[in-house]
Amino acid sequence: MDRRRLLILSAALAVAPGAAVADAAGIPLKKAFPLLAIYLGLPPAERSRFYLAYRAVRDMRPDPGAQALIVAANGARWPIAVDHTGLVLALPTLALLRSGAVMLSSDPALKLIPELRPSIAPSARVDVSELALALAQVNAAIAKIAGPLALAAPKLDCAFFPDSGGGRVVAADGRSAPLQVYSLPAIGPAPYLVPARLAGAQVVVLTRPPSRILLGAHPKGT
Repeated sequence: MDRRRLLILSAALAVAPGAAVADAAGIPLKKAFPLLAIYLGLPPAERSRFYLAYRAVRDMRPDPGAQALIVAANGARWPIAVDHTGLVLALPTLALLRSGAVMLSSDPALKLIPELRPSIAPSARVDVSELALALAQVNAAIAKIAGPLALAAPKLDCAFFPDSGGGRVVAADGRSAPLQVYSLPAIGPAPYLVPARLAGAQVVVLTRPPSRILLGAHPKGT
């Protein structure tokens, strides 16, 4: 199942399917936070350029009022804190994911959606080489975890810049081209860049800093 989920992630545009967290008895924490155990199971040096973030979403919209609890195997419980965008502020550790803890919520429409992000601070100017390195590390991790299934996993080759208002990519010789825009599920319109398709690309210049940078596969048909 873990390998299948990883292939789903690699085929997604920028997010993997979230897991509904409403259940009278709760659901395993590992299932509530899809892919997190896989990510944390990688050696730190093999995931230093990317990370997973999670947002609470209800009916495909961010839910800043999401209410859910983590219940440990010993009965201890604490709330999942989210910010005004629905971002989960503190993620479970690998030990907790493996401990038998569950997540409880009374909202059947609530999901936790993982977002694959590079370890780059959102800025109005983004180094294309840093994006390329992050994507290369992600694809190496996918290949390692997928094992024999690696050849069936689409490559992640795209960076998205939600809430940036548009932008352009500038080459080393000063030439520039506007970024295309794609509407991401549960996120909305986002300019995007495929670093490997632009020889000599040096920097992305955005109208304003994005809310975050997301890594995914190039949108089909664009």
